[in-house]
Amino acid sequence: MTLKNVKYSRRDFLRSLGVFAGSAFILRGAFSQAPTAAAKPFNFLVVGDSIISGQGLKENQRFYYLVKQWLETEVFENSRPVELKVKAHSGASINLRPTETAALKKAGPQKTGIDENKPYPGEVNLTFPSINSQIDTALKEYADPRSVDLVMLTGGITDTRLTRIMDPFRSNEALRQEIVKHCGEDMFGLLRHIAVSFPNALIVLVGYYPVISKYTPKKKLLNHVLEVSNFPGALKALVNNPLNRALLKHYTSKMIARSVLWAEGSTIEFKKTVARLNAEFGSQRAVFVDSPIKEKNSLGAPKTLVFELGKHGRLQDPMASERKTICQEVLPGLRESTDLKFGTRVCEMAGIGHPDPEGAKAIAEAIRRELKSALRL
Repeated sequence: MTLKNVKYSRRDFLRSLGVFAGSAFILRGAFSQAPTAAAKPFNFLVVGDSIISGQGLKENQRFYYLVKQWLETEVFENSRPVELKVKAHSGASINLRPTETAALKKAGPQKTGIDENKPYPGEVNLTFPSINSQIDTALKEYADPRSVDLVMLTGGITDTRLTRIMDPFRSNEALRQEIVKHCGEDMFGLLRHIAVSFPNALIVLVGYYPVISKYTPKKKLLNHVLEVSNFPGALKALVNNPLNRALLKHYTSKMIARSVLWAEGSTIEFKKTVARLNAEFGSQRAVFVDSPIKEKNSLGAPKTLVFELGKHGRLQDPMASERKTICQEVLPGLRESTDLKFGTRVCEMAGIGHPDPEGAKAIAEAIRRELKSALRL
């Protein structure tokens, strides 16, 4: 059973969105009803990590927000309000690692106010609250979980860890195994958790993309690595020069190959996981949206759709200044209380490699196309 040959019927669509369906109902008519004061809200929940939370973007630039606008203005033609709840945040993992759980438990909310379920500003890259925790928190906030119509998410890259994905000294086979675990088994558990928690919701899982590729200039790649590492500016030219780039070519090529392996491998596992969930429930509870950001749109590419550094290491995303302040306010206390290593510099630079406004628009359009196809709009 594959996602390609599973089609959502009109009746399934109306049922999953919590809209009355009858044999005499025309699908388009159900979404073009005249505005009424009693119009039932369409409940849209967003959970996951920095990709779906829109790291570096203003609220109205994020792709979940663009999808919300599309639902309101085009699908419902302003006849039905879309109520958006966002639990996603930067750094969120599907599950917390045992060391993190132990450290947070040891810190204790009674002493420090630190709780693995406590939300922090979304731009700060923390693994907690986990995505499973985000679902549990949202579940408590809805008076009726059956009223949730759409759940959209990304997840898995934080569990695998970007530093490990890009590490040229690690084996590709080990990376493949981690992809299967986190984007396969862990993601299946997560999707099942969502499906059971919100029985009428359609689940949209959005895929990842290669952050770097053969289109990424080696000079830019090395410059970004040095900036994130907070390498002294005066010494950068001693490292990032033609001779050293030639000497490091083997390692940068491996980084690029692993970035592409991650994007392709996670996509394969996500598709299988969505198909497995649909098979278990006997209906199309979930759809997968492949990222439109491809190798030619990666960091530093001529047609890039992700944020990169500007001249003199300047961050280009509109949240950079605000994020820097928040990271410096939040992380020192967390480090002191938990003994976990939260890098302030990494937090400040977190916008790098995330979809820019055009990238977010491209993802939103891909989601719209998938929904139109799966739901036969």
